[in-house]
Amino acid sequence: MKLRGILTVGVMISALLIGAPATAQNQSGDLFSATSVSQITISLTNKSANQLVSKPKTGVAATFDLSNAAGGMKFTNLPIDMHLKGTSTLLQNPNIFTNRPSIRVKFKLDGKLKLPFLGTLKSLTLNSMTQDASKIHEFSSYKLYNAMNVPAPRVGYAHIVLKIGAKNYDKGLFAIIEPYDATFLANNFLTGTQHLYENCNHFTDITRPGATKGGETCTATSLFEPKVGWKKNPNKLDLKALVAVQKLSKNSDWWLGMQRYTDRSELIRMWAVDNFVGAWDSYSGAIINNYFLRSDNMGVFSMLPFGTDETFEYNFKMDALAIGYPLIYSNFKIQTKGRGSMFMRCLRYRPCLNEYLDDLVATKAAAKKINLIGQMKQASQLVSSVSGGGSPGMQQFAQNWISRKGAEVSALLKKYNR
Repeated sequence: MKLRGILTVGVMISALLIGAPATAQNQSGDLFSATSVSQITISLTNKSANQLVSKPKTGVAATFDLSNAAGGMKFTNLPIDMHLKGTSTLLQNPNIFTNRPSIRVKFKLDGKLKLPFLGTLKSLTLNSMTQDASKIHEFSSYKLYNAMNVPAPRVGYAHIVLKIGAKNYDKGLFAIIEPYDATFLANNFLTGTQHLYENCNHFTDITRPGATKGGETCTATSLFEPKVGWKKNPNKLDLKALVAVQKLSKNSDWWLGMQRYTDRSELIRMWAVDNFVGAWDSYSGAIINNYFLRSDNMGVFSMLPFGTDETFEYNFKMDALAIGYPLIYSNFKIQTKGRGSMFMRCLRYRPCLNEYLDDLVATKAAAKKINLIGQMKQASQLVSSVSGGGSPGMQQFAQNWISRKGAEVSALLKKYNR
């Protein structure tokens, strides 16, 4: 259940009661819109910048300036901890001086800043959108996940400048992504969180041997990294229970097990949106990648989407057990691979398949209800107004995708006599 609106009202009421600071009228929603581009300057020393070159995922101290005239926001010298993020994109952009790596910032509590920042934020992800020529894929896809009641980030845009020592490095347009952290989970779920797991590498399914091994960090043998909850619950017993369900041979037993150990309907809704937006680099795609597993205190799992920069481009059959994918580092050769095991089993079991087909129809309807094409056009106009903005051709291709996939959904219903 989405709690963000309830919490925003609560913040406003509390501000009236206790006497809020001058910036209390600013809410995090001002950052996540298609109407303005924020200006962000991150200042760090030469020593810290060189540390990031050699150890990109080790945090360093920095300060953070943000302004957004449309939202009436201006903050200066906010203390942060920052590190670089990504996998393949970080390999392409390893040097903070000469390239455009993506960045994760965590706000630090001091006399100037009360957390959460802007009412709901303790951290931000700044994505360089290296693999998204349109610059609107993440903005658009997460809109649709949220419209389908699949908890997903909000997305906005910022022009980023890194001030290293006395020199400014203009890094251009970035996407501001709301990160999955304890604050996000508290704002989006009614129940308490036991663990939040992220897959460590590509082709990481819960049925892989060793899925429940390892501790708090990714290693050569661990497959899932707990991002939230490890200090309180330093074990993977919840994940072991979910893995055990996948070993049930009878489909009806598996279906009941999924009802007990997952928010089954939420998983199926997520897979429907994955397929509608063409998220091949996802759990239900051929890469079995870019997803989070969140368990509550009863060991019930939800699945959260991630890494949607490569959507609205590569088409595949939404009911295929194995699909191809673009090998972006090998001249776009195509290979066919099986998809996430839970999704494939869903396709093979008619009650689950029927629910999936219903959710594809609902996804098509949700795209129309929120006027997704109109929002994509608005985002396209915004990013095109900034130097280094998105490719108009790829933006139009993404907009055309919506009606194309809608027609494919209709064809699937005929195929299955629905």
